[in-house]
Amino acid sequence: RPTTHSAARLATRRARSRSIMTSSALMSGAAVAGLGFRASKLHPAPSSSRPARHHRYPIIRPRPDATRRALVRASASAVDAQQAEYASWRESKNIKSPNVEVAYFGDVDDEVMRYRGVKATSAINAGDVLVELPRESCLVLMDDAELPFPEFCTNELWAKLTEQNKWAVKVALNLLHERSLGEASPFRTYIDQLPKQFDLLSQWSDDELRLLQYPAVARAAEGQRKEDDAAFELVRKHSPETLKNPAVTKENLVWALNMVRSRVFSGRLSDEAGRKKNLLPKALAAGTAFAAFLTSQTQEGRWLAVFAMLALVVFDKEPEPGEEGGAKLAYVLMPLIDAFNHADLPAKTEFEFSAAAFRLRSPARYAKDGEVFISYGALGNDELLVRYGFVAPNDECANDTYVYQGLGAWLDANHEPIRKAKGADPERARAIKDARLETYVNMGVFKNDGSADENLEWALRCSLATPEEWRKAGGNCDGFKLGGGAPEKRARAALAAACAARLAEMETSVAQDEATLASGDAKDRARVAVQYRLAKKRILSRAAQKYA
Repeated sequence: RPTTHSAARLATRRARSRSIMTSSALMSGAAVAGLGFRASKLHPAPSSSRPARHHRYPIIRPRPDATRRALVRASASAVDAQQAEYASWRESKNIKSPNVEVAYFGDVDDEVMRYRGVKATSAINAGDVLVELPRESCLVLMDDAELPFPEFCTNELWAKLTEQNKWAVKVALNLLHERSLGEASPFRTYIDQLPKQFDLLSQWSDDELRLLQYPAVARAAEGQRKEDDAAFELVRKHSPETLKNPAVTKENLVWALNMVRSRVFSGRLSDEAGRKKNLLPKALAAGTAFAAFLTSQTQEGRWLAVFAMLALVVFDKEPEPGEEGGAKLAYVLMPLIDAFNHADLPAKTEFEFSAAAFRLRSPARYAKDGEVFISYGALGNDELLVRYGFVAPNDECANDTYVYQGLGAWLDANHEPIRKAKGADPERARAIKDARLETYVNMGVFKNDGSADENLEWALRCSLATPEEWRKAGGNCDGFKLGGGAPEKRARAALAAACAARLAEMETSVAQDEATLASGDAKDRARVAVQYRLAKKRILSRAAQKYA
């Protein structure tokens, strides 16, 4: 039964004795009624037009076991009870979802477990409001807020976090503080809905990361480890008393940071239609390619639930007439939105901000009792893997790319026409650099259909033009921007050779990876790694064929 991925997976087989039907994240928060933001809309980037989920895995069903089925049913009943409590909490917060409800898809006695999503309780048309959240239902931390919990951490730590712009750590501490209150927290039900653990790339071993056969992602994992270590060191150094609180261990701090890392949006809000701007994704992790977290699949090869379509939203408010000060930021945790699973949809998923509420509108029509999807945006497999813990199977990810790091170095060392051209006209390299084309060669980007970045092709046409062709073009790069002719053919040959060489040097081939997936031998992280690297190799293969 096809399932939907999550950045907060449910219990693995090893953990089923504790919680076979552990629920995934649903978010909530504290009052923000006085913020006074003005109306605006958010339109995430368009995604692929194919309305296919990115996460279909075969079910591997062990022999039926009566005891296991009984445990699954008991756990399912417990989850349903918890879900009922959460629904009651949302109602008390006046969170409206007139035509949708969180639901678990799949049979109760599934060998694996049901997966979480959102079900249409009535027919839905494109543009209908799916969820409306009052500001009072959200847990908010203003960017310029003074320390809101001096009993929990020191002003010294708060000042240091402000100085270093470590807003993610601030939000993580805000969440940990609320969690430490237990039953005394008005958000206890919200906290109970959060995932208990994550399986991040930073938690993969070096050997597991090497299975991806893509060094850039391994570096992102290393960057995330360093961020986690640095955050804990800041707390240890500037607020050691905080660590005496049982709620603040390194493990729990990393957990809270992973909650924060789901998705960040920023932008300005305005009532003036002509000035409305999209709220666009904003990078969170400094020094890494992706700011996010991921989960891994169960041993049966299914992804369960989803966490954080919008775990974190950044509001940017322009001052009202006569109001002092400039724009202010608020970091907000939101309920219910995170339960929607991802699909590639032809229409944008639309979010609206008003003075009183946050609204999510449906991007498509849905029949009653069907699962309701939204698009997380035009994301490639790199972001899907790091942010949400899944990759698009069977080339369904139209936005995926292959970044050929070291392409220029390979061409200089191995492609004879490039070496000859540089030797004949050393000044041309300076012209290419002045035209800011050198970077495109050093890190060549190939789209999912195998097409090279236009600037990469342009740079290679400049490099491979003969002295006569260069002179006829005016002795500068502008003359080769449109392409065509002999320089175009030479550039294509260079790209074909480089892509074929990169494929040949990889540890496994396309055929071998396809056979591994078909056999079902790869499980959990290994399966994710094979799917990921296979998609990358297929891009290279298409490029090699396209330019040959």
